[in-house]
Amino acid sequence: MKKILCHICIYGCMLIVSCNSSDNFISDKGFYEVMENLAQGWSTQNTEKALNCFTDDAVYMEPPEVQYYRGHKELRPYFDALDSNYKMEFHNLWFNEETQSGAGEFTFSYGKDTSDVGIVVVELEKGKINFWREYHKKGPTDFNEFISTENKEWEWHIGNYPATEEIIDTSNVK
Repeated sequence: MKKILCHICIYGCMLIVSCNSSDNFISDKGFYEVMENLAQGWSTQNTEKALNCFTDDAVYMEPPEVQYYRGHKELRPYFDALDSNYKMEFHNLWFNEETQSGAGEFTFSYGKDTSDVGIVVVELEKGKINFWREYHKKGPTDFNEFISTENKEWEWHIGNYPATEEIIDTSNVK
């Protein structure tokens, strides 16, 4: 009898664990798949593929007040308006499985010499993006050129930063 009760307890615990880790949570691999599917949908003008990565009532924003779309009804015209010049590429992705939140470094190009390079922070719900926040800056289309430290006129650097002279060596700053 003890053996039967032990088996029932073990199976009961396994059932509880499997119910708690259902489709509500995704792994790192699942996160990468969502983000890759989104980039493919975006880059191939496949609105349905892109929308499928978002919950029905997802918030897509560029704070503090640049872009704001809520739900598939508002995201659909956003994705539908893109043509074959628009491309989305993720360079680095990070995911916290416990909080179901992640981030990605991206280049969003649109057929010109410049593109938007930035970071997106996402919160997922049931394996889909529920809250998207992006922050970006215009720059060269080539990501390596964008992050390069060579041949640039830096807006802010130690040479123009208010500090004491003994800690400043401006010999390598343009």
